[in-house]
Amino acid sequence: MTMQQFHTSENVQKWLQFARDDLAAILYPNICGTLGDSYDAFGYVNNVDSFTAMQKTSIRWMGSLAMYFAASKIKSKRNITDERASLHEALDKFESEGLQDGKMAYLSGVDCPDMGDVAVFGVLHSVKGLNAHDDAIGSRGGHVKDWYDRMHVQVVGEEAE
Repeated sequence: MTMQQFHTSENVQKWLQFARDDLAAILYPNICGTLGDSYDAFGYVNNVDSFTAMQKTSIRWMGSLAMYFAASKIKSKRNITDERASLHEALDKFESEGLQDGKMAYLSGVDCPDMGDVAVFGVLHSVKGLNAHDDAIGSRGGHVKDWYDRMHVQVVGEEAE
């Protein structure tokens, strides 16, 4: 695969757009559809050494509340009534159209990933550790999980947990 094919083919552009416009937008309400999920998503602030305990607490509580309301706006704008179902529909599309129901190891159609694979993986990997990741990858299984595991080795350099 040439560098040109890696990032500019029509197929790559399709899956870059899917990752950016569909998957990322659908994942957002999944990571903060409830106040509890929003609170969990802000858990990273506890690892920021430069924040005081008071800052960590206020950022986590106010941030999670703001994220929850923003997710509600996104759900309304995109006419999402069930964020989990929307996520699974998007992953079904990825599985059937992109991975051709497991016939292809990567979106590229060859034995190595292309930029479309990297983009979709990046969106899914960005929510690792949150319930949305477990729902999208861990409990789903099948061709998407197999692809994700292959991509994890390619991008991260080790087996997925």
